[in-house]
Amino acid sequence: MKRMIQRKIWLLLGFVLFLGLLTGAYFRVAEKNEGNGPVEVVFIQTQNDADCILLVQEGAAVLIDAGEKGDADHILEVLNDHGVEKLNYFILSHGDSDHIGGAAKVLSRIPADRVVEPYDTENSDVAALNKLLAAQGVSILYPTYNTRLRAGQMQMIVYPPLEKHYSDSNNSSLAVLVTHGEVNMLFPGDALRKRSLELEMVHWPQIDLYKVPHHGRANAETEVLFELLNPTYAVVTASDCDTIVKEAAQKRNTLLFYSVLEEIVFRSDGEQVIKLEREG
Repeated sequence: MKRMIQRKIWLLLGFVLFLGLLTGAYFRVAEKNEGNGPVEVVFIQTQNDADCILLVQEGAAVLIDAGEKGDADHILEVLNDHGVEKLNYFILSHGDSDHIGGAAKVLSRIPADRVVEPYDTENSDVAALNKLLAAQGVSILYPTYNTRLRAGQMQMIVYPPLEKHYSDSNNSSLAVLVTHGEVNMLFPGDALRKRSLELEMVHWPQIDLYKVPHHGRANAETEVLFELLNPTYAVVTASDCDTIVKEAAQKRNTLLFYSVLEEIVFRSDGEQVIKLEREG
């Protein structure tokens, strides 16, 4: 009996020691992750109305879209300026040329661990890009349900379209919510009215930074989305936008910027996001 009790005590002590080691390892990983610093969000300037957004943190980088073919060299310059040698994720919101045009050239210089695409991307540009990815051995993720991803301290949820095919490819856009600490940023691609109605069903947090869908072209749900999201900042990937967008932003004291006019850069410290002023 005494020997059995001693054995149980030793087993209990061993289990407690194991939990201690496991907990210590967890906190060491957490401390390492917490040391990754601020997140910079760069709305890369494009020649025309086109999307390319870089989210970068020490040791982690995510690119959402890649502008048109003529934007590729400048995108590579920006990636180089931010020390990006590899992308954790390359997210293509949908297959239109003003979102994937520069992707092949970017990926020929900067590798990606994984590319994320919507299911409905049936065109020749996407087919050529996916052939390149297959040659590079890059896996493609096609989200069919809300999918959680992580790069550094950036927590992401990718919201796929609810239907497999739309008459207008803009409605196939993936929407990406990026959370860094208490900061929330939403990138909804080129969502038109039908896709906007889908996004209105999501219980969104208050959004600090919002990429206005479809380069600032309004639809019947534009004001509803602004009201639901109540963004602090909004960026239009064009040189101007529809009056409805401007009025919706003004009603909520949302600061509006245009990335075709200049590179727009924000920085998040996990508690708030601020717009960085251009040097010179």
